[in-house]
Amino acid sequence: MMENGMGKCCSALACVVGLLASPAAWAQDPAPPPADPGAAAAPPETTAPAPPVEPTATAGDAATAGQAAPITPAPVTPAPGAAEPVGEPAAEPSQIPSWFRFDADNVGLQVWAGASHQLGPISLSSDIYVTTLGTAEFDIGPAFTMGPVTINPMVGFAFNFVTQQPAALVAPQLFTYIDAKPIYFESWILGSFSSMFNESVQNYLYSRDFLLFYPTDDFGIGPHLELSIDLNEVVTAVDDPTTVGVDEGAVDNTGLASLQLGGVIGLNYGTGNKLLLYLGYETQAESQLNDKIAGRFTFIHSF
Repeated sequence: MMENGMGKCCSALACVVGLLASPAAWAQDPAPPPADPGAAAAPPETTAPAPPVEPTATAGDAATAGQAAPITPAPVTPAPGAAEPVGEPAAEPSQIPSWFRFDADNVGLQVWAGASHQLGPISLSSDIYVTTLGTAEFDIGPAFTMGPVTINPMVGFAFNFVTQQPAALVAPQLFTYIDAKPIYFESWILGSFSSMFNESVQNYLYSRDFLLFYPTDDFGIGPHLELSIDLNEVVTAVDDPTTVGVDEGAVDNTGLASLQLGGVIGLNYGTGNKLLLYLGYETQAESQLNDKIAGRFTFIHSF
């Protein structure tokens, strides 16, 4: 009886253990195969973490074409005492070529100041000319440069601040410069018309021409020619210029009034500076002062 009871107990215990062990066995069954057979065989991809998106970027920007949004560097805080960072430097203003000049000769002291302004394809030159006699002149005109040659036609107007009257229409004017080292050539041709403002003032055509040969970079020497042609007859001594009976002996004849022949030396005299020293001979007696010697000292500074 006892053995039969023990056997029944063992049988019952075996049934309980079997019932408890059945769920564990079910849990160890293999999972069903995936729908795509190739996915199970392929090794898992290693995906790199996406870079952080700047707060200013939107989610749509970061996801566009599967690419991360560009990262903007954070502003750098300067160290104490250091200068604040600046952006791109502002463009420098365009340079305006300019110059200053004075001449000293038998006319007295004459002062010029001029500049060239670029207006699109045109270079516009202008200058102011002042004398010790109270006359001031303004000239303006385009400058055309072709290689070493510059041609500058101009027109000018002069006013006398002593008499408070217009002095002259200075036109036409033509200035030619050829700088083909070791040769430099300069020519002035201009007309001055004053009789429209004052009948007792001469109209004239004036020309100044010289050639310099530079054996060295800073020293040049060459010939100089200068002339003046009177263009009208001027009444110099009459009781009434509006009446007839003009004294013919008091009338200046037209024609060549001055012709100077000589030489000139050009010296570079420091950065942007040039000296011109002219010495010549006046061939016309009416233009000779105390003697027949003519000359001029010129200083030019270019900015």
